[in-house]
Amino acid sequence: MAYQMKSALEVQLDVLGALMLRDIRTRFGGTMWGYGIAVGWPCAHILVITAIYVVRHMPTPIGDSIVLFAVSGLSPYIVLNYMSRKMMEGPLQNRQLIYFPQVKFFDVVISRALVEICTSSLSISLVFFIAMCFGADVVPRDPFAFCESMVLALLFAMSMGFMHVFISQIFPPWQIGVIVPTLIMYFTSGAIFVTEAMPAVIYEYVQWNPLMHIVKVCRSAFYPGYGADASIQYVLIVSGTLALTGLLGIRFVVPRFLN
Repeated sequence: MAYQMKSALEVQLDVLGALMLRDIRTRFGGTMWGYGIAVGWPCAHILVITAIYVVRHMPTPIGDSIVLFAVSGLSPYIVLNYMSRKMMEGPLQNRQLIYFPQVKFFDVVISRALVEICTSSLSISLVFFIAMCFGADVVPRDPFAFCESMVLALLFAMSMGFMHVFISQIFPPWQIGVIVPTLIMYFTSGAIFVTEAMPAVIYEYVQWNPLMHIVKVCRSAFYPGYGADASIQYVLIVSGTLALTGLLGIRFVVPRFLN
């Protein structure tokens, strides 16, 4: 029995490994540079917006570096946007693989999630490396808070990804409709400004945005004393609820639509 369980586990890991390698190799036309583009694309997104801030000489709401302000706020959003969206696209792009007996729908979802964790981590690391090469002081004063914010961003992005997979399988137009809630979270997260500058009435509603709390935790790593009202517990509760709902939907509801 123990041997059979071990063999089943090994088969499962082999399937996930094969799906991950296939996903990496087939990005952007299957060229050898394809995965490099997948890593560099979110990085370019952040750097382009940061360059716009610098060229327009926008005032820095916190501190004296507009580059640090932009990078510290945009990084959590980029993780959420790309990871959750790519997780949703994974099963849609690899539906034919489910016809293989060893490959299950959930395997395709998890393999894409693991690939996106690696991709997001590399992208953010590349962003900070490039910023340092251009002379920006982007070394966090509180490395633990920065790592904490990135873990929160990955957890929230993964939970949103599970929900997007669930909804898009039973309602395909969600592939386009997902843009709306993503943009709402972006513009109310404080990624490009400080939410404290909002009127008190609006700020009360903005605090329901988990991404805003993640952005505050991220910025607290660079600006001591900032983000004291950020709620990590709230982010974890929302992430857990979304993940549980999405996983239950994938397990019990989605198979009916696939059949």
